[in-house]
Amino acid sequence: MPAMRYSYTAIALHWLIALLLAFQIALGWALEGDNGPELFARYQLHKSVGITILLLSLARLAARLFRPRPPASDGPVWTRMLANTVHWLFYVVMILGPLTGWLLVSTARVQVPTLLYGIVPWPHLPVGRAWHEPAESIHGAMAWLAIGLFLLHIAGALRHQWLLGKPELQRMIPFASGKAEGAAIGALALVTAAFVAGTIIYPDKSQPSAKTAAAQAAAPVVPAAPIAADKGSDEAEAKPEPEPEETMQPLADWTVASGGRLGFTARWNGEAVDGRFGRWRAAIRFSPDDLPQSAIRVTVDLASADTGDGQRDDSLKGSDFFDTGAHPNAVFASRDIRHLGDERYEARGTLDLRGVKKPATLRFTLRIDGDRARVAGTARIDRTAFGVGQGEWAATDAIAASVDIDFSFSATRPAS
Repeated sequence: MPAMRYSYTAIALHWLIALLLAFQIALGWALEGDNGPELFARYQLHKSVGITILLLSLARLAARLFRPRPPASDGPVWTRMLANTVHWLFYVVMILGPLTGWLLVSTARVQVPTLLYGIVPWPHLPVGRAWHEPAESIHGAMAWLAIGLFLLHIAGALRHQWLLGKPELQRMIPFASGKAEGAAIGALALVTAAFVAGTIIYPDKSQPSAKTAAAQAAAPVVPAAPIAADKGSDEAEAKPEPEPEETMQPLADWTVASGGRLGFTARWNGEAVDGRFGRWRAAIRFSPDDLPQSAIRVTVDLASADTGDGQRDDSLKGSDFFDTGAHPNAVFASRDIRHLGDERYEARGTLDLRGVKKPATLRFTLRIDGDRARVAGTARIDRTAFGVGQGEWAATDAIAASVDIDFSFSATRPAS
C-alpha cells in the first residue's frame, strides 16, 4: 500500500521551517565579534527570521491540530514515545525560541526598534527588564535543543526508511517515490545549504532600508580642514571674476535654497557610517565686508537623521543618543566670524545639543556671485561632551568620539 502523505500545507510549512531553522541556528553563531555595522545588520536579520519562524510554526501547529495526518508508524513503544517527544519539543523550540528572542529585544537597555526585513514594523512586548536574563538563558538553551532535535529527527527518519524499510520519507518529502534516496539526499543538501548560508551571509549594512545606533554627535568642535565646493559642478569649478576693489558687499539676510546638504560621518569599529539631516534651517545675516555684524544661526531637526537604516535612525532618536523627545533640535549660533584668506572663513560660536552648550567652530568656503552664494564646509565634534551615547554607547572603543560634519548649500539675497 502506498504511504499516506501529509497535506501539501503541512509539507510546505515543514520544509520552509526546517530551512529557516537551519539558517537561523547558523546565523545565531555568527552573532559574535565587534559591535559594528555588520553585526548590527546580522542582528536585524536574525530578528526578522525569528519572527517568521514563530508565525510559520503557529500555522504549522494549527495544521497539525485541525487537519488529518498520517497515522503514527508501528514499532516499539519507546520509539513511538521518542518520536512523539521530538515532534512536540520541536514546537517548543520553534515557538519559545522566537518568543524569548522577542523578549530579549523588548527588554534590552538600548531599545532598537524591530522592522521585519526593513519593511514591517514589529512592536516590543510590554514587559519589564526583569524578564531579560531569564529570556537570555532560555533563548540560548533553545538553540542547543534545536540542534539536538535536528540530529534525532534526521536519524529517526533515515532509520525508518532504510533500516526498517518503512516509506516514511515519502509522506513528507515532495515528489518522493520508491525508496526516496534521491529526494532524501536533495532534502539534506538543502538543509545543509541553508545552514552554510547562515554562517556566511553578510547583510547589506545600509539595509533593512529605512533607518544605527551608530553615533551622531557633538561637543567642543575641533576645527576640521575646510572642504571645497562640490567638485564636478560647473558652478563650483568656475573661478569667479574678481570684483572691483571699490565694490562693497552690503550686510544682507540670505535665504538658503532647497537642495542643500547637512551630513555627518561617525566611525563604528573603524568603519564609516554616513548620514544626513533631512530637515534644518539657517538664519544668515552676512557680508564679507562687515564680519563684526554678520551672524549665523542653524537649527537642526534631530529626528530627521537618516543613515539609510530605519532601525538605526529610530535608535538615534532615543534617550541613549539624541533624546529627541526632550531635545528635538540642535542649534549652532555664531559668536564671531573671521576671514582666513581667499574664500575661506571660520565661524566660532556655541552648539546646543541634548541641553548641553559647548563651543563650536565651523570652517567653510564662500563664493559670492552677484546675489547668489555657494557655501561648503566642515566641522569635527566630540559626541561624548554632549552625552550623545549613554551606557554602553558612551565608551569610545566601538563608536569613536569624533564625528565629522559636512555641509553645502546655495543661498540668495535680495537684489541690490
